[in-house]
Amino acid sequence: MLTVTLLFMGAHAFAQLHHTPDTLKKVDLSEVTISARTNTNNQNAQTISGKDLELFQSSTLGQTLSHIAGVQNSYFGPNAGAPVIRSLSGNRVRTLSNGLAVNDLSGISPGLNVMADMDNLLGIDVYKTGASILYGGKAIGGAVNLKDNTIPTSRVSKELTGFTTAEGTTNNGYKQAFDLNGNIARHWSWHLGAMNHRNKNIRIPGNTKASIAYDPAIDDLTQTMAQVRVDKEIVRNLSVYPYISQFVLDNMNNPAWGLSEADLYTFQSTSVIDGQTVQNPKNDKYIPGQDPNTPLSTTIVKGIYDDGPVKKGVIPNSHSEGRSINAGVGYITDQGYAGIGYRSIESDYGIPGFAWYKTGYLPINIRSQSNSFLMESGIHTPLPGIASLRLNYLLQLADDEELSGSHESNRFITHRHVARLELEQQPLKYLTGISGIDFSAVNIKGRGEQRYLPDNKSRDYGAFTLQHITILHQLHADAGYRHDISLRRAIPGNGYQPGRGLAGGKLSPRDFHLNHFNSALQWDVCKTGYLKTAYVHAERAPDVNELYAGNDHYAIMLEENGDDHLKKEVATTIELSTGMAYHGLHVSLTRYQTVFNNYMYLAHTGIARSRGFVVKEWRQSATKVQGWEATLGYTSNIRNKGTWELSSFFDLVKNINISNDPLRQWAEGDYMPDMPTSRYNITGKIKYQQMEISVLFDRYLEQKYLGKNINPEPPMPAYSMLGSRISYKRKMVEYYVSGNNLLNVEARPQNSLLKYLAPLPGRNIALGIKVII
Repeated sequence: MLTVTLLFMGAHAFAQLHHTPDTLKKVDLSEVTISARTNTNNQNAQTISGKDLELFQSSTLGQTLSHIAGVQNSYFGPNAGAPVIRSLSGNRVRTLSNGLAVNDLSGISPGLNVMADMDNLLGIDVYKTGASILYGGKAIGGAVNLKDNTIPTSRVSKELTGFTTAEGTTNNGYKQAFDLNGNIARHWSWHLGAMNHRNKNIRIPGNTKASIAYDPAIDDLTQTMAQVRVDKEIVRNLSVYPYISQFVLDNMNNPAWGLSEADLYTFQSTSVIDGQTVQNPKNDKYIPGQDPNTPLSTTIVKGIYDDGPVKKGVIPNSHSEGRSINAGVGYITDQGYAGIGYRSIESDYGIPGFAWYKTGYLPINIRSQSNSFLMESGIHTPLPGIASLRLNYLLQLADDEELSGSHESNRFITHRHVARLELEQQPLKYLTGISGIDFSAVNIKGRGEQRYLPDNKSRDYGAFTLQHITILHQLHADAGYRHDISLRRAIPGNGYQPGRGLAGGKLSPRDFHLNHFNSALQWDVCKTGYLKTAYVHAERAPDVNELYAGNDHYAIMLEENGDDHLKKEVATTIELSTGMAYHGLHVSLTRYQTVFNNYMYLAHTGIARSRGFVVKEWRQSATKVQGWEATLGYTSNIRNKGTWELSSFFDLVKNINISNDPLRQWAEGDYMPDMPTSRYNITGKIKYQQMEISVLFDRYLEQKYLGKNINPEPPMPAYSMLGSRISYKRKMVEYYVSGNNLLNVEARPQNSLLKYLAPLPGRNIALGIKVII
């Protein structure tokens, strides 16, 4: 890749030796934008522009995208959150940067945040369906493509463009960022960007823990998830037992039986001793004639205590700081471009939970660093049968630590190589399309006192094609196919000791062959509306944690057990949608259903170890995901001096157990627990001359489709979130004020694994200034 890039640059540099000295006035390039890239592959994507990111932007990718219909935030505390697309997340939602898969370990550990510099993004493409054709099995539930300009692919309009910004907040610390782009000589362009952010513990309107944590009737598993300890005494009602066991009397002092006084009392009139049936003596405390519903025991709660320190009005251990820098240079001509880039991100933040370490509970902290080296080249000049060609390569070196206090519990050292070649074919009268190949090699080495994964490596090879056919002027069809080969290997040793559960079985090597195909048909109605139907078949190989995990996972406070016999996951999706756009009015309605065979999920076993660890293991069964999404909006001009827009959406999703598995029915119930709830959104925007005002209102409803965590899952209360942004631009300077959770409500997302431990942050007001160059 490097050789090709250097040869491309060298050939054009040599050609310049006999040309007129560099001058921008003599450059004649076709008109392009700073974000120009082949876009044939994002027909199914919803794009969030850089302008919309100013309104939506948050400290995590999940929270940033949560204002889109069908997308919510996993929320593992205020510093970690991944996108949840139609109830699917983690290893089912692929995170990409300019089309290349990046280091995203949130599927392995939800406390590991998706590391992204939100201030240096040009936009984000969100794929809710059909993404597996382009990006493989890890996009079986969707994909998120972060677009930036680390490697310039086009010349900017003047010698120097960009911005620098500074922001201070009442409840989210401060940040500074800049993004600069420029031209050098005739064909060179460069980019430089950076960000710095820091905040102390986040304030909230009430208690950090949900009220259920301090309910005397709390069950044992919920105690573990809420990280509380109930000091209680169980007093047996001896008056309901008519007999005393003779067997227990005889063996009370025999340590082999482990009997106590509580075992003395029984309803049985006889005992079997040495094969002989003997009469049990009567209980002189027995009172005959009692109501059959008289309880056998009474629980006396003496107190409820937190595992770790908590303080009203504050999310414990919610501090965060992060820094990033990205730089690149590109050589650009009319025929194409080639460039190299570098991206570095580091973060240090807390998770609002506590884990046992040797003698006591310590706060859970995360420390992450990622260094990426990028190369990209593209050809715009048509070749025989080819309209454009793009070649990308990424080398990413990541280091993610999960800490108990300051002690290293677990560490992932990841080396990732990703390469992708995309070819857009020369359009024919009725046919356009894109084809390509990609490759990914991931090596993960572990370290730490509480490792839960052995060293491992993954290899993924893929080839795909996606075609768009115009059958008639108003009738269009899409067809695509992809084949993947996925290899998973565990490497025993290097200090890794499996736990006592299933623990990944024998850590067997696994190879998977995956097939993906989709088809869609769209009818454009009277140039204003459309009707569309789509079918998608996708397959996913188990990831390394699903296959090989086997120990206490301190960062998520449970014992995790993989299974190296898991089969590939298969999903078939049918989607029906309709919509229209007419004179500023736009409406859409989507109905979807996905049926999974061998759906992988982390299941309850009903066992809880000492020191607060619930035991879970990876299992498979049939699952159905279905839901609705609807959008409505209207945009109009204001006397040619501005625009106003009012929009709304509603979404609903259900993750349904359709298996005949009695174990799943017992542990998880009719619906998968911890799923996103239904909600609706109303957004208003006004742009008038130099001023812009935006208001967002989100209403999250109480969950109706509840599952079980052995015991029935309690619904979190409904809540409303109100946000706003006001900006004023004067020449090169923009001043803005923005706010989140302006109603300062206690909000606990139903799908958050930490909903009993931490609500969403309280009211936050930000003041900022942005200088635009």
